[in-house]
Amino acid sequence: MKYVKVIRISGSFFAREFQKKEKVKKNIKIREVDEKTVAEQFLKGEATVEVIFEDSERESIHIDWESDPELIKRYLGTRFLEYV
Repeated sequence: MKYVKVIRISGSFFAREFQKKEKVKKNIKIREVDEKTVAEQFLKGEATVEVIFEDSERESIHIDWESDPELIKRYLGTRFLEYV
């Protein structure tokens, strides 16, 4: 699964994109997801997280469970390092 962490000046949140059937006008829907859910999937090695900096021109960062632990700690938090 692919999750997105959006970092804004006012805070951050996790989200996931869902594809709907072709007949629907807006077939892509974005839903906010709880951090605990993302962490569980991430620690199992079943998820990647793309960190997007919304209020900045910085490039997005792709993180998976094999990424550098310092990178994971900095952008996702210690919850994502429990089993590392």
